[in-house]
Amino acid sequence: MLKPAYDKVLVLALATPVLVLTFMLARSPAKGDGGGVTAQFWAERRAAARIEARLTHPEADKHRPRTSSGGCPIPPEPIPLRDLARLEEAGDWGGIAAAYALQGEWNQAASFLERMPPSSNRDSDLAAVHLARGAHEQALRLLDAVLASHPKHPQALWNRALVLQEMGLAMKAAETYELVASLNEQGWGREAHAHALTLRDETLERARRWKGAREATLALVDNPQAPLPLEEARQHPGVVRQNFYDVVRSAPSKERALALLPLAQELDRLQGGNALNDYVRRVAARDFARRAPLAKGYSELVRGKLSELDRVQQQSRTAGEGDLFLGTLLLAKATHGPNLEEAKAEVGRQQDPWLHLIIERELARKEVADGTWWKAEQRIFSALQRCREGAFSARCVDLELRLTMLYIDLQRLTEAEQHARTAWTWARQLREWSLEFTALETLVHAARSRNDFASARAYVEEWSARGGRNDDCYWSRVNLAHIYYLDSKLEASRRELDAAASCQGAKLDLMFAATLAELARTRPGPQDAELLKRSLAGLSKSIYVMPGDISYARYIEGRYLLEQDRAKGEELLKSTIAETKRLPRSDMQAREAWALSNSTLITEAGRAGDFQKALALMVEQLDTPAPKSCSMGLSVHGERTVIVVQGPGGEVRGHYDADRQESFARMSSARLIPDTLRQVLKGCAQVDVFAWPPVLGRTDLFPSEIAWSFRLGRGARAQATAAPQQRLVVSSVEAPQLLQLPRLPAWTPPPDTGTTPMQVLTGSEATPSRVLASMKAATEIEIHAHGLVDPTISDSSLVVLSPEGDGRYALTADAVREQKLSGAPLVFLAACSAGRMTSSAAYEPFSLPAAFIDAGARAVLASTVDIPDAAGRFFDGVRQRIRGGAKPAVALRDERQKWLTRDARASWTRHILLIETGD
Repeated sequence: MLKPAYDKVLVLALATPVLVLTFMLARSPAKGDGGGVTAQFWAERRAAARIEARLTHPEADKHRPRTSSGGCPIPPEPIPLRDLARLEEAGDWGGIAAAYALQGEWNQAASFLERMPPSSNRDSDLAAVHLARGAHEQALRLLDAVLASHPKHPQALWNRALVLQEMGLAMKAAETYELVASLNEQGWGREAHAHALTLRDETLERARRWKGAREATLALVDNPQAPLPLEEARQHPGVVRQNFYDVVRSAPSKERALALLPLAQELDRLQGGNALNDYVRRVAARDFARRAPLAKGYSELVRGKLSELDRVQQQSRTAGEGDLFLGTLLLAKATHGPNLEEAKAEVGRQQDPWLHLIIERELARKEVADGTWWKAEQRIFSALQRCREGAFSARCVDLELRLTMLYIDLQRLTEAEQHARTAWTWARQLREWSLEFTALETLVHAARSRNDFASARAYVEEWSARGGRNDDCYWSRVNLAHIYYLDSKLEASRRELDAAASCQGAKLDLMFAATLAELARTRPGPQDAELLKRSLAGLSKSIYVMPGDISYARYIEGRYLLEQDRAKGEELLKSTIAETKRLPRSDMQAREAWALSNSTLITEAGRAGDFQKALALMVEQLDTPAPKSCSMGLSVHGERTVIVVQGPGGEVRGHYDADRQESFARMSSARLIPDTLRQVLKGCAQVDVFAWPPVLGRTDLFPSEIAWSFRLGRGARAQATAAPQQRLVVSSVEAPQLLQLPRLPAWTPPPDTGTTPMQVLTGSEATPSRVLASMKAATEIEIHAHGLVDPTISDSSLVVLSPEGDGRYALTADAVREQKLSGAPLVFLAACSAGRMTSSAAYEPFSLPAAFIDAGARAVLASTVDIPDAAGRFFDGVRQRIRGGAKPAVALRDERQKWLTRDARASWTRHILLIETGD
């Protein structure tokens, strides 16, 4: 603190005379305004400011022209302590924060802003801090909240424009700058308008040039006199090469093919090799008496007349015109499935690296479909390396996007977003307009899955501001509606959903239907029944319909009918549950329908006040024995919450909330539970919690002094006492180089390891297959390795082990779930964040702890956050307590309290997850 305590001034003065002067200066009369300091103080701060963000303190927000003087930045002079003392004396925390912020000392600014009570101005300034730190998600979230209540807040608008600009969302940034300009503030308005013009003009010019390069290349298909786009190739080699293949395939004669040689040679010069030069010469050497009609048919396909595609494809195959056959597969986006081998063989004959990278992408897609995703990951990384070496940058962006989609499918959302952002930045640098759209679409998916709704909305809005693909009104509207619903902004969701339905030619889909079914409960519309019928009818017209899709549609219909005909709605939900149980667990759409149907029935029981029934349904969903006392059941579905507690004597109390205004993904779980229900649990030695995702996996339900655990599954405890004791330890893993993970410290056994037989797998021996095989008879399993998960929002987890011969390195939930752990082990996952679960998907607890329980473990302890090297000693302490007879929940609580008492930095121990089977 800068202000000395008055009752200690004399003592401080005797100890350090300098403080007397500081104190006297702080008490001296202020000169000028601005929170007790002189006007000169603020003028000096503004003149030296190097920040772009706007601050809400009146003196700090006066317009300051910013010009670059070149050279290296000069560190700012320290803020005079006497002026800080005056600001503090005046209680002007915002002034102190603004003074530090103007100098770019953001950590100091944040510490003072966080002392201030919540307000729009404070949050706008905190957003500036997050922007400076590169934390765009947090900045957007704060600014969106400010602008929701104060749409013309000038500093928040300016700062939001800056955040969007930093994210590369130039069109939305320009729109936001124009809103600032419309406020007509002196200085700021003119600067905002200039920013808007620059951003919009640069973006639209990039689009114009890309489209021009594409059109100039395709013009060669129709017009033999069209000039070769040599300059366009130099500026946009990706799009020119992409379409050049179609031009060559469409050439009707030897002479026309040879006329394309200068463009082929220029592209080869730019991207290396002689592939296009060789290709043009091979085509020119073909027999055009036979090829010309096929080339003419192919040119019609390029013009968009795809009705003849099957004929041209078959004739090209029969005639041995392999490049034309390959072209038809690429036009139809049909290089996968049964055509993959033929496409691969043709690319092999052409010896073209560009085409080879396309096939590598398709082979990776097949490997994912075959369940060998680690092979696909290795393949894409290898292809990316070759791609960069060959300067085929547009193909590199495409591979980055393929890797993004792989990681989204695996629910490795942090990595997915990293690669999507790389692709997004790269596509903009290359001026590849079409790839920018694809990158935006993957960013929407990744951010939404990660519950980063502010960023997801911004990506959708940028997509729409650019005109979308073929001006697709529906895609942006339905995505916004779904994002708003997930973010508990129901009015906005309803508005966007109605707008989506009004889009010309809109083909309503299951995302529309699912959002409508939820909104119809609290925000009904007059056409809901008809809209739902249209969206579900579209499923029957789809080419690829899986059993899970049908089950999901039935769930949506049942969910909707609950409000009109409760009995019929419940009947549909129950039939969905029964039907999905017969489908493979790998059918994710079916699993989601099963989980959401259960969740809906639980919520309906809570709404009816039948809390005994609600608890019974929770227990049934978790497949665990029913509790008799000291338990809590929780279910979260959309904005609705059901909580049921049983006290020490078995007494049942319940709570139903249908109007939660905040997204559960961003709130503390503890806030869900009313104090009246907590009082019912007083006197319980420990509490058993029954919950499905998104609650399952949360570690903040109770204070650290309470012993509690999640319950899941049944039947492992009885066999645990009969199995011979055997401990498995996995450590010193050799992680694959492609992951670039730091080496973990070597594990050393504690001195009191006891007499339990122990198997240790280290180094190259610690492969997934060896670990899985060694688990089967173990009664204790301890894994020290890296966990891969999202560092901000929970998502699925895996543990990185040493790679197999085929490259597989991950210990995943699905692999563990397939095992039969006969020793009913106690499992310690001493890996960073190995216990995190998917909060964005409520249909499956995709986590290693849940998988170990499914496989037969009796209890699993795992961290849901990053943990220090000392965590091994913590887990060992818990294990020793359990060996001494303590119940796992009590052992975890007692060891946690010991560490928290001894070291305030041990707050990570609050985030250790415990899941146990039912007794």
